[in-house]
Amino acid sequence: MQAKPAGAMTPAVVLALALAANAQVRFTDGVDITAVVSGALAGSPDIEQADLAVEASAGARLLAASPFDLQLSTALQVARAHLPLVTARSPLLDSETVETRTSARKSFRTGLIVSSDVSFARIRTGTTGPATGQVDSSVSVRIPLAGGRGGSAAAGEERAAQESVTASRLERDHIAARVVHDAVLAYWRYVAAQERLRTYVESAERARRLVRETEVLIRADERPASDLDLVAGNRAQKQTVVTAARQTLLDAKYALGIAMGLGAGAVRTLGAPLTAFPATAFDCSAFEAEARAVAVRSALRKRRDLAALRARRDGARLAWEGALRDVRSRWDVVTRFGYTRVGGRAGSDSAASFAPGAGGLNGLVQVQYEPVATNRAVRGRAMVGAASHRASVVAVDDLVRRIEASVLVAVEALDNAAQEALAAEEAVRLSGRSVLTEQEKFRLGLATLFDAILAEDSLTNARLQRTTARLRFAAALLRLRFETGTLLDVAAGAVSGDPSRIGSFVVEECRP
Repeated sequence: MQAKPAGAMTPAVVLALALAANAQVRFTDGVDITAVVSGALAGSPDIEQADLAVEASAGARLLAASPFDLQLSTALQVARAHLPLVTARSPLLDSETVETRTSARKSFRTGLIVSSDVSFARIRTGTTGPATGQVDSSVSVRIPLAGGRGGSAAAGEERAAQESVTASRLERDHIAARVVHDAVLAYWRYVAAQERLRTYVESAERARRLVRETEVLIRADERPASDLDLVAGNRAQKQTVVTAARQTLLDAKYALGIAMGLGAGAVRTLGAPLTAFPATAFDCSAFEAEARAVAVRSALRKRRDLAALRARRDGARLAWEGALRDVRSRWDVVTRFGYTRVGGRAGSDSAASFAPGAGGLNGLVQVQYEPVATNRAVRGRAMVGAASHRASVVAVDDLVRRIEASVLVAVEALDNAAQEALAAEEAVRLSGRSVLTEQEKFRLGLATLFDAILAEDSLTNARLQRTTARLRFAAALLRLRFETGTLLDVAAGAVSGDPSRIGSFVVEECRP
C-alpha cells in the first residue's frame, strides 16, 4: 500500500471544506424572505431540541407500555437435601431434585392477567434408588370485577404517555412557528436598518452638497464666510450618524444570522436583504366584528401550543382516572387449571410409591379481595393526579384567554400600523417638496442656512419615520399570522412555510 504524503487531504476533508465554503458564500449575493424561512426551519437548534423532545416522549411511551409486555422467564433449579430417617437402616437419606420451569405472563389494559407455567422435574431419593420424573403445566386467569375493570394506574400512565407524544409534536410545530416568527422579524429589522442607513447616507450627501454650494456662494460674495462653519458642522454630524447606522446594520445582520441558525462565518458574509417591506395598501375594514370573531376562533382551533396544552390536559386526566381505579377496593376472580403427570417407580426404601405414568387434571377457583384503606402510595398517586389535572385545566383556560386577547390586539395593531404607514408616505412626499423649495430659495438668497438645514432634517426624519412605520406594519402582519396560527402550514403533517403568507393576511383563511 502506498503511503499518503504528509499534509495530504482525504476526500472526507475536501468534502467538509467544500461544504464549509458553500455555507460561507451561500447568502453572499443577498438573502430573501424565502431563504430566511427555509434556513430558520432547517438550522434552528430550538427545532432540533424539540425533535429530540419528541423522541424522548416516544421512548417514555414505550416505557409506560412495558407493564403490558409479554413476560417470559426460564429457571433451572438443582436442590439436594439430607433427610433424617429414624426407622431406616441408614440414619440419612439423600434427596436430589432437578427442575426446569418456563413461565409466561401477560397483563392486559383491561386489568385481565393471564399466566402460564410449565415445569419438568427429576427427583431421585437415595443414592441407588431410581429417578422419578414429574411434569406440571398450568394456566391461570385473573379476572377483575367491579372497580378493577378498565385497567389500573399503569394503563392510565400509558394513555397519558401517548397524549404526551402528541403534545410534544404539537409543541414542536409551535416552536417552529415561533422560530420562523423571530427569524422573519429579525429580517424585517435588517431591512429597516438597511433602509435607515440609506436614508442617513443620502442625508450626509445632501449635507456635503450644501457645503459645496455654500463655498460657491462665499466665493461669489453672496454669503458670509461664517456660514461655512455651520454647514461643515452639519456635514460632520450627518457623517457621525452614518457611522452609527452602519454599526446598527451590522448588529441587525448578525441577529438575523443567529435567528436563521447560521454559523459565524456565514453570518459575516450575509448579503443585503432582497425582499422589500410588504405593501402598506391594506384595507382593515374587513375586520368587522364578525371577522374578528372568526380570527379568534381560528386561533383557538389552529394554535399548536393550545392544542399541545389540551393534549397534556387530557393526559393528566387519563393518568388521574387510572389512579382512581387503584383507590377503590379490588375484587378479582382467579381461575387456575393444570395437569400433572408423574413417571418412573419408587425404590424399596421409599415411603410411598406411584404407578408408572400416572397423571391427572387439577383446578382452582378463588375470589380475592384487596383493600386499599392503608395503601398510602395509591392514595398519594391519586392526589397527585387530581392536582396535575386541575393545574392543566387552569393552564388551558389561561392560554385561551391570552390568545383571544392577543388576536384582538394584533388586529388593532395592524389597523394602526396601516394608517401610520400611509401617513408616513404622505409626510415623505410633502417633506421632499419642502426641501426642493428651500434649496431654491437658498440659492436665490431668500432663505437662510437654518431654513435649508431644517428642511433637510425634516425630510430625513420623515423617511426614518416611514421606515419605522413600514417595520411596524410588517411586524403587525407577522404577529397576526402567528397569533391566529396561520403562519406555517402543518396540514400535511410536516411544518412548511409559505413566504406569500408573511406579507399578506386574508380573513377567509381563518374560516374552517
